[in-house]
Amino acid sequence: MGDATSNDGQSVAECINSPELKQLRKAWLQNEMLEKAQDDAWWDSLNDDAKSQAFRQITKLIHKADVQDRGSYRYAMYDIFGLGYGDGLTYYMQLHNLIHQGLEAEQKLYKKDDIDERNDDTCDLP
Repeated sequence: MGDATSNDGQSVAECINSPELKQLRKAWLQNEMLEKAQDDAWWDSLNDDAKSQAFRQITKLIHKADVQDRGSYRYAMYDIFGLGYGDGLTYYMQLHNLIHQGLEAEQKLYKKDDIDERNDDTCDLP
């Protein structure tokens, strides 16, 4: 198998390392750094009550989207948070995936317990 080439005869490696793509990556990184700095400055400007309120609201929305509704990350971003694609996506995708992995693992444990065939009614209320 040879190197894949673009329509203008460039290899994939040449395209990936082109000056234009390097410039785009640099601009993207600069924008990410600026956005992080702005987010940190916004958070630092909040008083304790505002931080608590923001935290409660965000965790409530994440809980609804990921735990209660078990929705996709797109469902959370668009339908629950009302955001556009890309807003906080990097961090949220990691969190979303970890939440869903934990929920799936928990379901497997419960399923295993259900198969255990124990007749333990000590927790049943009268």
